[in-house]
Amino acid sequence: MRDHPGGPDALLEVAGQDATSAYEDVGHSEDAREIMHPFLVGHLEGASESESEPARTPTISVVRSSREESDKRQGSSGLLNPQTELGAFAVGTAALVYFARHTNISLPGLSSLKHSGDSGSFAQGFLLASAAASVVAVASALYLSKLVNLEVDFTKLPAHKKAQNHTKSADYPTGVLTPATYRKFNLREKTELSEGIFRYVFDLPTPGSVLGLPIGQHIAIRGTVDDSSVTRSYTPVSNNRDLGRLELLIRIYPDGHLGQYLKKLQPGDKVEIRGPKGAMRYRKGMSKELGMVGGGTGITPLFQIIRAICEDKTDDTKIRLVYANRSEADIMLRKRLDSFAEASNGQFEVYYIVDKAPDGWQYGTGRIDKEVLQRKMPAVSDDNKVLLCGPPGLVNATKNNLTELGWKEPGSVSKMSDQVFCF
Repeated sequence: MRDHPGGPDALLEVAGQDATSAYEDVGHSEDAREIMHPFLVGHLEGASESESEPARTPTISVVRSSREESDKRQGSSGLLNPQTELGAFAVGTAALVYFARHTNISLPGLSSLKHSGDSGSFAQGFLLASAAASVVAVASALYLSKLVNLEVDFTKLPAHKKAQNHTKSADYPTGVLTPATYRKFNLREKTELSEGIFRYVFDLPTPGSVLGLPIGQHIAIRGTVDDSSVTRSYTPVSNNRDLGRLELLIRIYPDGHLGQYLKKLQPGDKVEIRGPKGAMRYRKGMSKELGMVGGGTGITPLFQIIRAICEDKTDDTKIRLVYANRSEADIMLRKRLDSFAEASNGQFEVYYIVDKAPDGWQYGTGRIDKEVLQRKMPAVSDDNKVLLCGPPGLVNATKNNLTELGWKEPGSVSKMSDQVFCF
């Protein structure tokens, strides 16, 4: 993790999971692929070999070491296993004490067990009780070992043993998204909110289905344009609380390749979608304060995080949003943003900027310059972050201004540990 160019957070986010999609989405060099080969430890049996087929539940092939095989052979070749040997020893001890007590046989070390009053009775009773307790303990351990279906000697188990069968809560179904495979979803509703801005609502497989999208991540839509496959990424404005539905706000540009495909879609059409994707995965407590700068449709990933924080009464992260558009009519999600701001008691602040302001406009006009950022963004601190999403010109200018204000300059590929993160 120390040597990873993308920082440790990128690895920790997918630790213990299938990291294939996360690895491919970022884009790595051939050197990175070569570095991986020595670390291959095995293959999953039953893994899907084709993206067109859903992956089956994998089983892990365990290759035993030579020492394990040797121990196994030694164990199987013995006449008795350790538990049986211990039980036999306990029974033998009890029998020996009994015969030493009730016969005239003289055995070294056991002469004191002859009739000698109370002391003999005490010694005999103590040994007999100890032997009986040993037998009961061994029998109980054997029974419990069978009951929990342990695969190895119970005396050699590690401190923790992973469950063999994982159960999933019926109250929170598994998400329907698959990161490596496109699935088809039915378009339920298509609405043009303003010129060039459309809302698309897709049905999930069942009314109770959960999308399964981590906060801050996005999906990919694939369509065919002029006999070519085109893919673009979008961030839903719905989240896992919106059961059975996926909602997107998309601006359709006249010269956009996938836009031509999306504009022709009608309710009832099937659309190929996969996910989740992206380096951001918001979690409560990630920062004390979050500054956000958005432009146009770049509000969607920012809105997703704003909504998650404002709907979680235990999340006290403060948010400051500067949102730029060409005109007041172009401001997306304004009613919901204003509603969150009004209900937050100062936790969430929003400041709009437009190119041309109407009469009575109470916010900013023009561009998001250094002066606006200094007034509206959080103080420069390791505990705070700034998130950017919007047109390249806006994002690049904002990065330069933030760097001049003292924020750490982000790398070419954003990672969770960056002070300034670009979607």
